[in-house]
Amino acid sequence: MKFTQVTWYSKLLALILFAALPFIGFCAGVWYQKQISPKQDGNVIVTDTDKKDAPKTIVSSNKVSLKTNFKNGTLNYSGSVQVPTPCHELDVQTTVAESYPEQVQVRLKIQDPKEGTNCAQVITEKEFSGQLQVSKNASVSVYLNDELVRQ
Repeated sequence: MKFTQVTWYSKLLALILFAALPFIGFCAGVWYQKQISPKQDGNVIVTDTDKKDAPKTIVSSNKVSLKTNFKNGTLNYSGSVQVPTPCHELDVQTTVAESYPEQVQVRLKIQDPKEGTNCAQVITEKEFSGQLQVSKNASVSVYLNDELVRQ
């Protein structure tokens, strides 16, 4: 058997490898990316800091961001929401359930502009902030247009 001679089965093997190796490489790359990527739930990233009085990022997604800071019995929160145009309004309602630990709900509702309003179609950041008297162990849930963003 001569290894330097080109035969029909060596041509067939080369053709199969030429077609199959890119697909195998792509599948291996997808698997590897899933292994090294951090786990995220709906583009929501929850981080915590070791510093005692540093702000804590509760929600950071492509539409909503919220940071909280607890100091002296007061929960300060601030964040922003992406709205479709500068004419859209943002309604922020905050409720606290009287349980221990308290359950804080920040409800964000994007309101459409009034009929007949001409407005530039530019995605705009609307900021909001507030503070509440709650315990340090309070849990915060964020809703955007009545859909849970983070609990």
